[in-house]
Amino acid sequence: MIELLIVGAGPAGMSAALEASSLGKTPVVIDNRPEPGGNIYSFLGSNRQHRSQRMKIFGPDYAKGAKLLDAFVEAVSAEKVIYHPNTRLWRLDQDGAFAYDGPMGSRAGQAKSVVLATGAQERPMPLPGWTLPGVMGVGAAQILLKSGGELPSGDIVVVGSGPLPLLLTVQLAKAGRPVKAVVEPDGASALLSATSLAHHAVAAPKTAMKGIMLLAKRALRRTPVWRKATAISVDGDERATGIKFRSGKEFRIDAENVLLHDGIVPNLNPVRAANLTTDYSEQQKTWHAQSNDVIRLAGDGAGILGADAAVLSGRLAAREICGTTASSADLSAMAKQRSFRKFIDRAYPPVCPATNAAPDTVLCRCEMIRAHQVEQSIATHGTDPNAIKRALRVGMGPCQGRMCGHSLADFVGSKTQTTSEAVGLPRARNPILPVSFQILAELD
Repeated sequence: MIELLIVGAGPAGMSAALEASSLGKTPVVIDNRPEPGGNIYSFLGSNRQHRSQRMKIFGPDYAKGAKLLDAFVEAVSAEKVIYHPNTRLWRLDQDGAFAYDGPMGSRAGQAKSVVLATGAQERPMPLPGWTLPGVMGVGAAQILLKSGGELPSGDIVVVGSGPLPLLLTVQLAKAGRPVKAVVEPDGASALLSATSLAHHAVAAPKTAMKGIMLLAKRALRRTPVWRKATAISVDGDERATGIKFRSGKEFRIDAENVLLHDGIVPNLNPVRAANLTTDYSEQQKTWHAQSNDVIRLAGDGAGILGADAAVLSGRLAAREICGTTASSADLSAMAKQRSFRKFIDRAYPPVCPATNAAPDTVLCRCEMIRAHQVEQSIATHGTDPNAIKRALRVGMGPCQGRMCGHSLADFVGSKTQTTSEAVGLPRARNPILPVSFQILAELD
């Protein structure tokens, strides 16, 4: 039996591992990435060591992760933390039963305690043409840059709003690839209506000031920003060639790279496969999971709060598992992060474009299921997402519903005059990720 299994080596997972180690535990950390850092500090170690010139692109918030990363690497070297990179968790049960595979082979077993620090993913943004080559998420583009890669040649247009697109536009400018235009969907930016929650922004003044500076930098670069855009679609046959939308009248912008963003949501597949209780957050238009006696959630997997909160929540989860009281300073800092998030969620609400998806829009990328097919299935099977899943194979592809779960709930809710919460997500089961018979045969 493993005493403490930590899934994920981002800010929350590394923080939990270090805190548990300091309290006498030897945690086992598994992560599907080749090196620790998660999304926020993705490839930070490689960039510092091999691509130091690129560190300037990503700014001080990225570089500050070095302290946490170095402490984690040192703990692994001292064998105070056992770390398995490139390792996929594909089974997790309520009682801590697990299975994973990686370079060290396949293993199934039992964990006395589990910290799930599996982070977040970008919310799907199903638009006409969003499956064309040249279209990707803003977060995916940022990770590509952090890994040492480059966006394909050609003009770049960002569709969406919020902190991450603002940050990426600055980073792309530093990388010599300035954004040609930003298109904000109608309802995606509500800064003026968020002024009533300005007192929440004061809870994290440094973070608020960073946001103001990002807005100012975009204005100084004179990046064209089209607001309240509707009828957005990506043009192209073999690949993206531009974007069309309405903003008072019809516009078209030539672009070979279209970066989409409608906020981020927790990575729900592991928690749903473990049958943890989930509650719908109207504020974030997604589901938040609750810990049980064996499995604790840390980081954005429990609700989107950001990197600083992830570090805090990892530490708090480890102390809870070890039976140690949380420090008042950590609890106070976490309360401030939650308060600040209320302002961000009001200022940049998700638009959930699946609610108004055109008939030919792809909702499930793996199985290429389109909106009109789902609408036909609703007429036959009703609003039960599991019945629609069985009929169309929505959510049965390689991503196992990670990409289409929210879109299906939003679309079905809009077509039946109900809500995404009422529709819910299809049942998730183990394996969390596709697994081969060879891996099953190799299990110890």
